[in-house]
Amino acid sequence: MTNFISVISIIENYTQTVGLTSKSVKIKLTLILALFLLGLSCQEDIVVNHTIVSNGNIIDVKTGEILEHRDIWINKDKILKITHHDKDLRTTDTLIDASNKYIIPGLWDMHAHLWGKDWVLDRYTALGITGLRCMHGSDKGIEDIKKNRKDGFYRGFEFLYSSPITDGPGETWPGARVASNPEEGRKLVREYYEKGYDFVKVYNFLSYETYQAIADECKKLDFKFAGHLPLQVTAEEGILAGQKSIEHSIGLEHGIADYKSFINTHKDLDINTYTEAFLEAFDSNLKDNILTITKSENTWFCPTLSLLKSYIVNEEIDSIFKHDPRLKYIPKEEQEYWFGDITEDGAPSYLVASKESSEVEKVFFELTMSYLKPMLDNGSKFLAGTDTSNPNIYPGFTLHDELALFVKAGFTELEALQTATLNPAIYVEREDELGTIEEGKTANILILDKNPMKNIENTLTISGLVQRGQYLSKTELNKLLNTKD
Repeated sequence: MTNFISVISIIENYTQTVGLTSKSVKIKLTLILALFLLGLSCQEDIVVNHTIVSNGNIIDVKTGEILEHRDIWINKDKILKITHHDKDLRTTDTLIDASNKYIIPGLWDMHAHLWGKDWVLDRYTALGITGLRCMHGSDKGIEDIKKNRKDGFYRGFEFLYSSPITDGPGETWPGARVASNPEEGRKLVREYYEKGYDFVKVYNFLSYETYQAIADECKKLDFKFAGHLPLQVTAEEGILAGQKSIEHSIGLEHGIADYKSFINTHKDLDINTYTEAFLEAFDSNLKDNILTITKSENTWFCPTLSLLKSYIVNEEIDSIFKHDPRLKYIPKEEQEYWFGDITEDGAPSYLVASKESSEVEKVFFELTMSYLKPMLDNGSKFLAGTDTSNPNIYPGFTLHDELALFVKAGFTELEALQTATLNPAIYVEREDELGTIEEGKTANILILDKNPMKNIENTLTISGLVQRGQYLSKTELNKLLNTKD
């Protein structure tokens, strides 16, 4: 009421000053000004409460620059603005004290298998992972994802979901689909596209002709495909065909002068004997050939280094596996699968390896590691992935191990960090909203006690996580880490 009385007084003074006497003019001016002032009054009563990550040190994962003492203002699930720290922030806002802490984007595991296990998702969240690429889908899974994924967000994660594994005739995984010829491959691609999968997952035993048919059908539909390189396909052929990412392999086959002949000669060998033969045939003088072929603007490599390292198993290493302190976070039934008797419980055969085969796997792992940094410097692009669901691959934890292995291979801390932050955002074509801490981007924010640019293992010093604008404290993350089902 006071505002309206003030308005009338203002109008009377104004009309007298300018000589206006018309009653209708006075009424119109009074109404206009009253509505304007009433609007201002209403706006003053509306207080938007923000979540503010206060006084943290933001790591720019594009450049490595550290922006010290910054306040990150979050409205709903977006970063509204980033300002220099203000010690007099409003008490009505939710403040997350990040003083002396370091801030990076939430991490991605770009090669994950979930199998419907909630504890796996809990471990991922507890360890700062906010993005997943699931690499073996199902029709049941895609229906749930289409129903419940909103703006790319599903069950707490930015989420990509592959088709079922698409393989050729031969031993393959449960739930895989088999394409015995090119037309069957094309038919599967069309089926996956219509059902709404994000991409096609290709696998080991596809024939060269069927693989090329799948690639061609994907191109027609503007549909991505990724996965293993079939045994009959080289990295060069995969890159030329448009495969978006190559898993586990980094093109070392181009270190063998006539790889196709080698494959035909050794196709019936078991994996350990094959690997030994591969190492004997490998010619390090062909290094430049490997580097030239694997440089690509369109194809990424996801080498899953932790998985390759886990194949190095002997009695001593097996004992270390069985006493890993992180086992307390792995449910009992999962541990039984990891370490069960091979003849009774179906544990993977590579956990029962001879000393000789373990040494072969070690040499192959070290050879792979030696090529990563030269490939990176030459223009190859990398993603961090772990292949969870395999023994001794710890959901969440192993992603951090993967970053440390990239650094061990010669990457800088920044380059390693990019494989799980910036690079996945570019890969999923969402770099305008993910992958960095910037105004306007989605608020997936990992808060660390120590600087990962000094030591990549500091990505494990987790203080808190913002997941699409929702803050999870260290206490809440620890609860997730200890869930049992």
